[in-house]
Amino acid sequence: MRASGILMPISSLPSPYGIGTMGAAARSFVDFLVKAGQAYWQILPVCPTSYGDSPYQSFSTFAGNPYFIDLDDLAKQGLLLPEEYASIDWECTPDCINYGVMYEKRYAVLRCAAKRLLAKPGADYRRFVKENDFWLPDYALFMALKAHFGMVSWTEWPEEDIRKHEPEAVEKYRAELAEEIDFQVFMQCMFFRQWNALRDYAHEQGVEFI
Repeated sequence: MRASGILMPISSLPSPYGIGTMGAAARSFVDFLVKAGQAYWQILPVCPTSYGDSPYQSFSTFAGNPYFIDLDDLAKQGLLLPEEYASIDWECTPDCINYGVMYEKRYAVLRCAAKRLLAKPGADYRRFVKENDFWLPDYALFMALKAHFGMVSWTEWPEEDIRKHEPEAVEKYRAELAEEIDFQVFMQCMFFRQWNALRDYAHEQGVEFI
């Protein structure tokens, strides 16, 4: 009877694209756990990280970290072309993630995928948005506002009305930042699509996540 487990942060999985993801390497690690007689995969929090990239300092309780979205899996969905990401220098080593470069380059790649999906969002995408309405719109607006105001703390945003979340200001920025809000929603949809697929793959083989 398998009862033990192994700690392996998703970020530490092998990857040619700068950071471990929820793609083939993650599924291979599940296979390894099964062969090793392990029943649990312990990971670090998978939420979006803020300044310093600590998994214990996040912008959201509910959201997932876009860095963990697997680019090869996006390409298999027809959302990316290999030339849009395969030759990028992520400036990382096998034992070190360059988070500065990840921040500069990863989102540009994800925007290519977002443009393709958002041109014709399917039923799965619309269902995800509806099912997560209790947190997703506010999170996406918050992240869009942070980008708009140069990623400074919300307490330093220059406009008091949006700092106070006043309805008129919220309505104004939902319209003004609609494209960035849609991008934030896209990233969460892709994260949870891959997260659920990985978790299902592990559960089918008797591996639970901690």
